[in-house]
Amino acid sequence: MFILVNGLIAGLGLAAFLALGDGLFDTQTFPVLIDLSYVPGMENLPSIVELLIHLLISVIIAFFLMHFYPRERGAGSFKYLGIWMLGFAVAFLPFSLLSNTPMTWLAFLIWVLGHLLYTIMLAIQVGRNR
Repeated sequence: MFILVNGLIAGLGLAAFLALGDGLFDTQTFPVLIDLSYVPGMENLPSIVELLIHLLISVIIAFFLMHFYPRERGAGSFKYLGIWMLGFAVAFLPFSLLSNTPMTWLAFLIWVLGHLLYTIMLAIQVGRNR
């Protein structure tokens, strides 16, 4: 239950941050996050269904991030979270290309900051739970 709740909260936080960034800076990071039109059979899903799928993926990611989180505090935790952040940052390129959305440095920055927020939210909850 802990992972489910925290995965949903962090996923909603990420979605809200990207939507806010899109509204403020006219970028297209939120559609990159939820777009599934490139998956066969999911071309015409309503946005709310795409968001729910994103939240399911968020819970799965939260499970793995929290399950394998290093027991010791310090440099090991930062390295572990840094690897997750690198993965999230790299994911922007293929998802942008698949979603046919314009790639800009500003959109990439918002994407990275949003995923940093996501990672920090989960790391804080792991720290509080231990």
